[in-house]
Amino acid sequence: MKVSKYGLADLKKLRRVASDASAKQPTGRSATQPARTPPGGRASALPEALTAEDRALFKRAVRTVQPLQPSNVAILPPTPKAHPNVLKQKRQAATGGQAEALSQRLSDHYHPAAARFEPGNYLRTGIGPDVLKNLKRQKWPITASLDLHGATLDEARTRLEQFLQSCLSHGVKCIRIVHGKGYGSKEGTPVLKDSVRRWLAQFEAVIAFTECTEQNGGSGAVQVLLEIPKKHISV
Repeated sequence: MKVSKYGLADLKKLRRVASDASAKQPTGRSATQPARTPPGGRASALPEALTAEDRALFKRAVRTVQPLQPSNVAILPPTPKAHPNVLKQKRQAATGGQAEALSQRLSDHYHPAAARFEPGNYLRTGIGPDVLKNLKRQKWPITASLDLHGATLDEARTRLEQFLQSCLSHGVKCIRIVHGKGYGSKEGTPVLKDSVRRWLAQFEAVIAFTECTEQNGGSGAVQVLLEIPKKHISV
């Protein structure tokens, strides 16, 4: 016995039959199917119900259709692209490349505003004066120190940047930078001392610094307060 196959053509035929039946439907009431009156009291024409033959035709047409199984997989939005600077840092970290040298970003001739930069002290703009007072009172203990004695300016820049980056990576908040008093410099000018303080004033993570007490180096060292990244701050 030959088995008939049904598919898209059968659906088209079913649709055509339904359309023809709707077009031939009388607008008035019939003896077999009276018009229904909605609650508002106005009669409306309803489409004629499918016949048993139409239903059988539809069932045969879709008999091979399989319902989709739930995947239980959430579709997440695409990950936003990172800022070019972030991507550059990630590439440098992955390839072992070094970040841009401090000498390329910090000026040796930078002079902060006098109102915010008294001799031996610095306070970042927008920070309350109590922070500098508390730093002088040693509210935050020094937990890391860098000694730049005997270093050239280029060596000091590189070592200072590496030290600061390491402190930020490990969540170190208060540090000491020993630069010396400059007595051994040519013409008695404290070149390294002044340069280190200029560099620190330009470093974004530096909140404030002040000269250390005599037992910690006096005018030959500064105590620095750093802004710790949020990932290191416990809630």
